[in-house]
Amino acid sequence: MSARTGRAPRPVAAASWDPLRELAGLKDRLNRLFESAMRRGGTPGAGDLAGWSPAVDLREDANAFVLTAELPGIAREDVRIRLEGRTVVVEGERRAGRQSRGAEHLRVERSYGPFARALELPGGVAARGLTARLRQGVLEVRLPKTARERSSRVEVRVD
Repeated sequence: MSARTGRAPRPVAAASWDPLRELAGLKDRLNRLFESAMRRGGTPGAGDLAGWSPAVDLREDANAFVLTAELPGIAREDVRIRLEGRTVVVEGERRAGRQSRGAEHLRVERSYGPFARALELPGGVAARGLTARLRQGVLEVRLPKTARERSSRVEVRVD
């Protein structure tokens, strides 16, 4: 009994361990880690150095290899394409939008900054006839096939 109140002290409840709560917290942390890695296009823990990576498709038809990349919000002049032997390299930068005066971001999910993708082609590519178009945020690069292998470097202009 307490001398001041005349009552017995209440037992102090020890913090109880809840394994379901712990598992739910672990699941949330893992989901954030994987979402961050997918958004950045890198590996978990790579930090800001991972940058981001646009989604790319590569297909082959009878006459050419066709690379398609999703580049929404990227200006034509911010995209560079080059062919190095049998490797096509697409690189560029998505610039962050300007922030209104006095406004602050409440959430940022879009990725910004430089990117680069390099894809090895299964066959040779002719330097003549290479075309690249950027329309409505989708880049299409047509790389005409050839039987000859090239070792020189070719820059491709984006239309």
